[in-house]
Amino acid sequence: MKYRRHLFFLMMFMAVAILQACGSNSSSSSNNNNASSAGTLSVLVTDAPGDFDHAYITVKDIWFHTSSTAGPNDAGWVKKPLAAPVTLDLLTLANGGMQPLWSGVSLAVGNYQQIRLILAGTEDALTASAHTMNLQYNNEVVIGGTPSPLHVPDALHGIKLDGVFTMTAGGTLRLAIDFDAGHDIVDFRTGEYVLKPRLTYFDLDHAGAIIGKLALASGGSITTPRFVIKAERLTSDGTNTYHMVRRWTVPKPDGTFILYPVSTLVTGTWDVVVRGLGHQTVIIKNVPITTGSTPASGATDLGTITMTAAGTQDYLSSATITSPTGAWSIFSQTPGAGEYPYEIRFRHFHPLTGRFTGFPLSSMPLLVGSYTTGTITFSTVTPQEGVGGYRAVAAADLFDRSSYQTVTASTPSVAFPALMVTLPYQGNSVTGAISMTMPVKMDNKMDNGVLFAVHGGMIVNAMSVDSQMASNGTYTMTNLPGGSTTALPGAFYGIEALGWSSTPMPMSSQPYSAYAIPQVVDLRTGNDTANMQMVPLW
Repeated sequence: MKYRRHLFFLMMFMAVAILQACGSNSSSSSNNNNASSAGTLSVLVTDAPGDFDHAYITVKDIWFHTSSTAGPNDAGWVKKPLAAPVTLDLLTLANGGMQPLWSGVSLAVGNYQQIRLILAGTEDALTASAHTMNLQYNNEVVIGGTPSPLHVPDALHGIKLDGVFTMTAGGTLRLAIDFDAGHDIVDFRTGEYVLKPRLTYFDLDHAGAIIGKLALASGGSITTPRFVIKAERLTSDGTNTYHMVRRWTVPKPDGTFILYPVSTLVTGTWDVVVRGLGHQTVIIKNVPITTGSTPASGATDLGTITMTAAGTQDYLSSATITSPTGAWSIFSQTPGAGEYPYEIRFRHFHPLTGRFTGFPLSSMPLLVGSYTTGTITFSTVTPQEGVGGYRAVAAADLFDRSSYQTVTASTPSVAFPALMVTLPYQGNSVTGAISMTMPVKMDNKMDNGVLFAVHGGMIVNAMSVDSQMASNGTYTMTNLPGGSTTALPGAFYGIEALGWSSTPMPMSSQPYSAYAIPQVVDLRTGNDTANMQMVPLW
């Protein structure tokens, strides 16, 4: 194991050095800002919970840029590395928990439109912080006491966060980066997980808190139904208007919960949705939030919400999508005529197969009420989609959302066609070859593989390259958002390949495995190529 990691680290170091040497305009680092033209920045990390014992990530760097469309190798990046990588357990950061990472960092005055958070590669040499926590990988998931690698696609180029913030001379800014371990850590293959991060960040000076408590009408454990509490607000994609989740959490064992931070920049009034397995879904409208409130002071208190067990068992749904496999599906319900749908459930498609199965949905009517400082009164409401009915939609960044599909207990499966790239842009392609012959002979050792196309850390599409792993073959990946005569700014993709054998190595239970150094392709005005040189991990 140690030999494998040290070999990989050496090859990664050499490859990165070559990549940096080949592009003198790759990026710039600015750590000596003039105090008279700079402000002070602090960055914290928070998380929504997930169904794991632990979810570890190792953070090492953060980049800032004044352009939302700058590629990872463009000039102008302001890089702020940590003194040493920090490993943290995301699952300790739910219900308002936060981990400070950068404090009092000097950042030049300007309007910043892009952040990239850089994690250590999962298979890199183990960092000191991960070693101290007795991890096997820099990023890993633990379920039932068993650790599994958490692969971070294109970790070399970071996870992109869009959004605008302004740094003023002498000003201070506190940003909280929000992970979503519960949704964005996806089972990839047996014993391995992949991170599909849809990171957002909050300005803590323009945020507030909502607190409350769940209780069961029937008694029993509050954790068994796996309740989720979501803060939602209206948004529009230009065609459809709907409620979108911006913050969520789960109750503590005593039923209490905290939604924090919740932004007050766009609206000071939110709707709260509570759903759980085998229980009726609750919607609370018009919940006010006070800017500057925290879980300890001034939070909006929803009081005790009694959750009612369903009289009809949840049914199991399934879905498939043709392309892109990096998409996700949202199941929504609409309380009344003239209202807009609320997101009730969310699920990523499997990044390679484009499918999921066995996804439970409630068969019961909604319980709907409006916020009041006293006890909230709920009415039983049949959603516009019918009892147990949902409108399902597939979505992905830079693509148009699919048309709504109806899902019910009698029609629980839905098949989405390929999503269309948002006009005036188009689906471009990446072609290349996968070489298995250098730096050591790897022919006939691997017969499984996957190729990822990653945009700002998010998997856009993935494809099987089993045959290419076995034969040093070529590939073509299509339907990646790009431009032609009309350029698509920021259409840079990290292309990465993983390979493994279906049989273990001699005298070992581990398969042969290999990894290709991620390459950046430019699809802003057309197609591009990326030839993948596999590096052995044994």
